[in-house]
Amino acid sequence: MTADEHAAALLKSPLRLGGGAKHRAYQKQAFWAVKRLRRYLLAWLRQGGKTTTLADQSMLEMAEYAGRLITFVSASLNIGSEFVEKEAKTWQVMLGELRRQAQEKDKELTFGYRPNADSDHDDNFKQLPFDTDWEALADVLERSKLELRVWHSNTVCSRTKIIAANIATARSWSGSVKFDEIAFIRELRTFLAEIEPIFSTDPTFNLIMATTPPPDFAHYAYELLTPEDGKEDFPVNPEGHWFKNRAGMWVHRATIDDAQAAGRECYDPDTGEVQSPDDNRESSLDKEGWDRSNRLTRPKVGTSAVSPMALDRCQKQGMDRAFAGEWTEPGAALNQATLSHVGMETEVSLGLDLASTEGKKSNPTALAVAAQEGLTLLVPWCMWWKTSDPDLTTNRVLAVISGLQLIPGVRIRCLNIDASNDRLFARSLANVVRALGITVNLIVANEATMYLGESVSFKYLQGHRLANAVEYGRAVLPFNRYMYEDFMRVSKAAGSFDCAVGKNGEHGDTFDAVKQAQHGFHASGPAEVAAAAVSGSGQKAPNPWHRTAEDEDEDSTSNLVLSC
Repeated sequence: MTADEHAAALLKSPLRLGGGAKHRAYQKQAFWAVKRLRRYLLAWLRQGGKTTTLADQSMLEMAEYAGRLITFVSASLNIGSEFVEKEAKTWQVMLGELRRQAQEKDKELTFGYRPNADSDHDDNFKQLPFDTDWEALADVLERSKLELRVWHSNTVCSRTKIIAANIATARSWSGSVKFDEIAFIRELRTFLAEIEPIFSTDPTFNLIMATTPPPDFAHYAYELLTPEDGKEDFPVNPEGHWFKNRAGMWVHRATIDDAQAAGRECYDPDTGEVQSPDDNRESSLDKEGWDRSNRLTRPKVGTSAVSPMALDRCQKQGMDRAFAGEWTEPGAALNQATLSHVGMETEVSLGLDLASTEGKKSNPTALAVAAQEGLTLLVPWCMWWKTSDPDLTTNRVLAVISGLQLIPGVRIRCLNIDASNDRLFARSLANVVRALGITVNLIVANEATMYLGESVSFKYLQGHRLANAVEYGRAVLPFNRYMYEDFMRVSKAAGSFDCAVGKNGEHGDTFDAVKQAQHGFHASGPAEVAAAAVSGSGQKAPNPWHRTAEDEDEDSTSNLVLSC
């Protein structure tokens, strides 16, 4: 069953909207869904009615549930005064319609503001007249004090608070959440994690979000707008389309073509004549922006190390050719079947990103196996785990080596260990593996190496090499959501790379493990890669690819940095 078929089954027997509000076919989907899904996202074209739909939903919910609190989060209020004014004008128009809807339900709608934004006491509410001008509304909105009230009796009312996207303001409340223009929130992933408890305490509470795509594909909203099956082409449908995104959340998608089929016209920016969507695009000065805002086209630029489109393509190539997963049980032996994608008569390189703690915010250890097929990097195996026990990591590395040696004809080229943060443990592990006759190279991210006559850090060189392989489609990666998110955490920063930390300590560790494994096919020894001076002394640093016993015993005084 396709996502649309599943959604159609889920949303059958459409509900009456009530309130007399007129909605287009794609907007009606949002009202049917709210009774069947507690959480979903409206991915609609710009000016497609997102804000008015969320406001109408708030009105209906206030009328249905006495005492209900709805937090209406408007990201537009975070951006600047011109967006606050636009929001105020929108609410000024909507208030009259909402008042009419309340009257049809024999309810009284009032609105006003709370002089003390942090107090919910009844005496902290000043009612405003419905003919309040938009400038006064803008002032109240900018201070996150606007509040709508639907009265069920002389003493009981339901409320909608309209606030800017501020975690500190919203986190202490409980009720439903309507979240408009989520792509404008810089730290969206963190914000969603913080507001989730707001609607978690009652099964009738909900979280309804709306947005158009962000201009930067590194933004978390991009992932929320990406179907889990990678589908990009949808036929025109006045009702839009439902799909599940990579996070497992239901998304309703409506483009300018869907909206036109539902009766929404678009107009020539010069003459005002009705246009087709294609002609309207031709009239636009910014066609890429038009595509993003109207056809929900994924952005082509961003600050992440790799584009999500390219990463998705590489992972799809690995759907039946690669394995990835978390190694959870401390005593669990390696399942040899996980190495089944490593081909016979293959030369492989291993990459290890070390970590040695296991708290909630601790970084995982990640181990990857890579092979080279012509110009293409193949990563048939990758696993990660958290532990503070160096023996556990040592045993797992040895288990993978033993498993690879059981595959006929497999040759282990080398093991590359990121030793940036655990130099002592890295040395100890290297000695164990070297005793098996396997080459081990210790890499420190900020140490320099010569590449094409230039002195660059290993972090810069390895990061760009892996990012380029992904961007040019010359990488076959496991089709795994954890790895997708981990790769997307890595961002470009000042000519090198940086990485955001996930809520459980994820820190681009699989990206690092893969780039270490890839590096094994680009450094055959001192003739190819020689370490350059890290300081201004003019002396070369020891070659990290062929360290002697004396090298390993040297005092570690270089400034170590976190690998991306």
